[in-house]
Amino acid sequence: MIQNIKLELQENSIKTFYNKVFNCDNKEIFSLLPDNSIDLIVTDPPYKDYQSNRPIANPKQKKIIESDFNLPHFISQSARVLKEGAHFYCWCDHFTFSRIFQEIANNTVLKYKNCLIWVKNNHGSGDLKGDYAPQHEFIIYAVKGKGKPLNGKRKPNVFYKVGKYGIEFFKKVPNPKFKHGTSKPVEILKLLVESSSAENDLVFDPYAGSMSLGEACILKKRNFLLVEIDKDNFTNGIERLKSISISLNFKGAL
Repeated sequence: MIQNIKLELQENSIKTFYNKVFNCDNKEIFSLLPDNSIDLIVTDPPYKDYQSNRPIANPKQKKIIESDFNLPHFISQSARVLKEGAHFYCWCDHFTFSRIFQEIANNTVLKYKNCLIWVKNNHGSGDLKGDYAPQHEFIIYAVKGKGKPLNGKRKPNVFYKVGKYGIEFFKKVPNPKFKHGTSKPVEILKLLVESSSAENDLVFDPYAGSMSLGEACILKKRNFLLVEIDKDNFTNGIERLKSISISLNFKGAL
């Protein structure tokens, strides 16, 4: 399939990548992407080894492996392929924030803008006696060059919604739902996509996981480009996107 993409690129344009999902190392896809070709990057990389130990009736999901995350390559290539002014979102936690931030700071074209915070509806486990219960994740927000304005009204950097009884936080995604241990809420991804892109733009996730970003793009009428190295995650994600595409009569190729 990679060879076919190379041939298509010689004949067509970046539209070759519209609504495509690849099961490979994202270095292969980055190598094919032209400079200044991507409208938005939103991703949740495997920034640490992780496997949920929360006691549940369902089987544990696959372990997240940090060695799949080449941070210097990811940042340098993201900076290269993003269009001038385009936005960049990268999920992380309080341990990995500083090294991702530093890699962005060392880049000559990406500019750190803010740290967005997802306060979850319930906390994780971790050290049950000697530490505070973890109930948040960070999203690093950066731009290429000067950065284009965000769409819509100005938003706070903490994600919440106002419900019937006041402020509500976005719920965690249960691991069994998409057979993945770190799926992110589509509601939040829709907010990021809507704030930082326009309809028919190309949104790239080089660490696609359960492919929640693909669903958000379909719902918000954006084109997606997804890469997932794990075969099982890829297969499960494809089925998810096919299902949502059929239900919404989405015309993108899968």
